[in-house]
Formats: sequence, C-alpha cells, structure tokens
Amino acid sequence: MRRVVLALGLLSLAGCPMPPTSSQRLTEAALEMNTATRFGRMDVALERVGWKAREDFLRGHADWGTRLRVVDVEFGGFEMVKRDEADVFLDVLWLRNDETTVRTTRITQRWRDERGHWELVSEARKDGEIGLFGEPRPAESAPGEAAGAASGAGAASGGRRAGMSLHTRVIREE
Repeated sequence: MRRVVLALGLLSLAGCPMPPTSSQRLTEAALEMNTATRFGRMDVALERVGWKAREDFLRGHADWGTRLRVVDVEFGGFEMVKRDEADVFLDVLWLRNDETTVRTTRITQRWRDERGHWELVSEARKDGEIGLFGEPRPAESAPGEAAGAASGAGAASGGRRAGMSLHTRVIREE
C-alpha cells in the first residue's frame, strides 16, 4: 500500500513545472520592457522600471515616437554582475523623423532583482550614434573632415568613437 501511495505522490510531482530561474525572469522582464518601449507603450514599460530610475527613463525616452522612430530593438544578451544585478545589452536601430538615415546605438541597461521582481535601474549609451536618449546632435562636420573620417584617417567625427563596430545605414539620400 505504501508503494502505491509513494508512486502516486511521485507521479503527481512529475507534472509540476519548475519555477523559472533568475536569469529566465530577467530575460522575460527585459524583453517585455524593451518591446513595450519600442512600440511606445511607456505605461507597460514603466512597470519594469525602478522608482528611482523612472524620471531619468521618461526624460531619456521623451523623443521616442515623436522626434525619432525606433525601427528595431535587438536583444544582445546579458551578464550577471552580482547575484541580484545584471547588465543587459541592446542594439537599437532608429531614425530621426526629419531624416532618412537609419542609426544604430548600443545601450547597456543595469537591472536589479528586487525581491523576485527584476527592474531597470539605469541605462546608458555604450557605443554607436548619439541622440537616442535626447542628447544634443553632434556639430555638423565640414566636408573635408567627413572625407577624412570615411577613409579611416584621423579621430572619430560626428560623435562616434574610433574603432566603432556599429555603422549608419543610409536608406535614401536626397
């Protein structure tokens, strides 16, 4: 009789799913928040932003959907910094509404696990084009400087760093 009860008990446990791991919860939270942000659903995105970071988040994303359009957000993975802290890496493809140049910016987001709930605590541009978070546009370079930068000579221009791996794609020139 004990064997039957034990077998039934083990059989019922076999159908119970395992709770998601911390890294699975982080991935789900980051994808949910960034997808909502990409489509202008700031109300949904703010549910995943920590209280102290909300003002900076809203200020940094104020132009999204108005002065600039986010074309795509690519999830580039994450790195656990501490047991309850992680950096999430994203590549954002975007363009200004008054231009046709698609730009790429790599951003790093810092996430923290607050009692089982992952929330964004900060984000910053890591590489790529300036302007995604409302930074002022870099000064326009003179025609001679643009040619030198395109050939690889000299330092970075237009707000980009030398040796950068992200490139601007021109869809249509006028």
